[in-house]
Amino acid sequence: MVLRKLMLTTVAAVLLGQTAMAGGVVEATDDTVVIATETSSSKAGIIVPLLLLLLIAAAVAGNGDDNTPDGMQGSDRRIKTDVVWVGMAQGLPVYQYRYIGSATRFEGVMAQDVLGKMPEAVMIHPNGVMAVNYAKLGMKMKVLH
Repeated sequence: MVLRKLMLTTVAAVLLGQTAMAGGVVEATDDTVVIATETSSSKAGIIVPLLLLLLIAAAVAGNGDDNTPDGMQGSDRRIKTDVVWVGMAQGLPVYQYRYIGSATRFEGVMAQDVLGKMPEAVMIHPNGVMAVNYAKLGMKMKVLH
């Protein structure tokens, strides 16, 4: 009996040009909701690059404290860009690179490489940046231009 009612309802809906659906016919609506958010001009976007520049400056300057031995240079791979391998010296890879934010090119080693071969020549600054004591390596970092 239920099946018969369902068939009759379906046939009637088709003959009348309507769609048979459980719960009745629902017309499509355009209830698009647009949520607009305002963006603020936060200074947080500039803070991170400024902190990075300060970190680089501290590493390159050798942190300027009495605890930094002479000959220590900021040599952490994380503060360098445009890195190109140019050869080997004292059993270590030598690279040409720029410090992030600087146009001057240098030639020297990466602290990460030195750490594996001569950890006594690597110092980790309180800011986490590694520096290399080139004097302990028997070599010098070169300024190219």
